[in-house]
Amino acid sequence: MIVMGVALVWIVGTSALLAFIYRKALAHAWAEPVLRVPVLILESDDWGYGPVVQAQRLDQIVELLARFRDSRGSPPVMTLGVILAGPDTDRIRADGCRTYHRVSLADPRLAPVRDAMLRGVERGVFALQLHGMEHYWPACLMHAAAADEKLRDWLMRSGFPCTEALPSPLQSRWIDVSTLPSRPLPADQVAAAATEEIAAFTEVFGVNPKVVVPSTFVWTDAVESAWVRAGARVVVTPGIRNESRDAEGRVVAGEHTYFNAATGPRDVLYIVRDCYFEPSFGHTHRSAIQALQRNTHVRQPTLLEIHRVNFIEEERQAERTLEEVTRLLDAACAQFSDIRFMDTAELAQHYRDRSDLVDMRISARIHFLPRRRAKISRLRKLAWATCIILPAWLAYLITRPVALQGSH
Repeated sequence: MIVMGVALVWIVGTSALLAFIYRKALAHAWAEPVLRVPVLILESDDWGYGPVVQAQRLDQIVELLARFRDSRGSPPVMTLGVILAGPDTDRIRADGCRTYHRVSLADPRLAPVRDAMLRGVERGVFALQLHGMEHYWPACLMHAAAADEKLRDWLMRSGFPCTEALPSPLQSRWIDVSTLPSRPLPADQVAAAATEEIAAFTEVFGVNPKVVVPSTFVWTDAVESAWVRAGARVVVTPGIRNESRDAEGRVVAGEHTYFNAATGPRDVLYIVRDCYFEPSFGHTHRSAIQALQRNTHVRQPTLLEIHRVNFIEEERQAERTLEEVTRLLDAACAQFSDIRFMDTAELAQHYRDRSDLVDMRISARIHFLPRRRAKISRLRKLAWATCIILPAWLAYLITRPVALQGSH
């Protein structure tokens, strides 16, 4: 009896200690809603300003996605993170790169790209999200170009250059990267620019953007507040908020962390995108399926990040990317008979409404809590070392018959 008493005290004490140390992670895992079925969303950023060949690639993607259907007859959806504007290289070249001039998607020269996006929306396979007015802060770009011949060449070349060619730090729109480490931009300028890009999106597409994807996932309270005041309802995150760049140009995370369906000021809702599917960087459909399996195992949605660059580089790379997307969707439909395709705004609405996609049972939350926290390697090892895995395992077994109906 003494041994059992000591063991009980040990388990209770260490459980309380670990619960305190990992209280934030555990609270997030408990608070995040449990999904009843697998959810897959393709998220593709950087579309909009850039080469007109995008229109051809977008039409190819539309035809590919339209061939598939989920368990309810809906096609896969690719969200397009839209960049609304970029440099008017003709005007910048004409004045010797002394002044920044902007050209937007409303320009007739970019109409083929805009129209291809809208064709995909009409077919139900594209959903448009705001990625930014530009993929940079214009004043920072011009300051850097004054001392960098390659940047001046980029700003003055013919046509609509790809923003992917810019140095990574310059692609962070919402911080001052004129020098590194970065500095904050004036809050009033940030708020005005964020409000302006919401209005520009509405002007180009005729609807307010519901979802915003911060460029390079660097943003601040000031920009988020302005987005939400202007009508945005959802912010896509990688689970953290990057807030600056260090002396080497690397992104630096702040203290904010997020989980799916977390809410913030003015009832903005956060969605987590932390899975990568970039065939031009060597990712294959197999790694994407593994991500879908992992997230389904813990009843979280799978948002796969696949950037524009995968589709608009040289022809053979674009073909390989389309082939990998086809293989991914073939495998997803074959392995998950109850899979659901939707866009990010729809997923957010399911979370808000606590629809039938969301399992509200306490038993489901109890069951998937240890599964979700098992992804934290140190916590998992400590749970085994201290034997608190035993009560967690018991709760897992007790809730399993109910929680896993229809599970994969």
